Amino acid sequence: MTAAVSQRHFRTRNAKRRVAEQIYRQVYFGAPTPFLLMTPEFEIIDANDAYLGATMRQRASLAGCDMFQAFPDNPAVPDADGVAKLRQSLTKARSSGSRQVMKVQHYDVINPEGRWETRYWRPVNWPVVDKAGTVLALVHHVMDVTSETLVKESVEWTNMLFRRADAVCEESQRLRDETRRRLERLRPLRHM
Repeated sequence: MTAAVSQRHFRTRNAKRRVAEQIYRQVYFGAPTPFLLMTPEFEIIDANDAYLGATMRQRASLAGCDMFQAFPDNPAVPDADGVAKLRQSLTKARSSGSRQVMKVQHYDVINPEGRWETRYWRPVNWPVVDKAGTVLALVHHVMDVTSETLVKESVEWTNMLFRRADAVCEESQRLRDETRRRLERLRPLRHM
């Protein structure tokens, strides 16, 4: 038996599949972009390392949990709507069988010390379906855009303050000009 023939028969179809699955797991867990996998009923199956890092959570604390119990709205933010918007997007992904790209969402997370931290995310959700179109799982992918969002809000806030300051200056100039005109009209009356 030659070396080429023995190499060809060395790996069975099942062995190749196991190697491919191992490669897939390594790619999934090592991917630099955050992914969370859940059942169609929103039970967390697993999350990759990037997702765990972005949300400051441990794998063991998430597996088997309801997505919205694991990641609730911040109770200190009265108008928090992260849970409602995410649930709506995931429900739509599940029912439509298509990818759902969400607008930037304010959705705070709890840090390891138990304190809430402000976070802004750009989420994308999509279903994993079988050949028959049955939804087997949902993928939740997020990008943390907190820094960019806070900078943008800061710039917008600063610009608003400058616009207000400009308006106050313009009003001050208008009042100063009006006062001068009145004083000039009164000046001839004083000399009489």
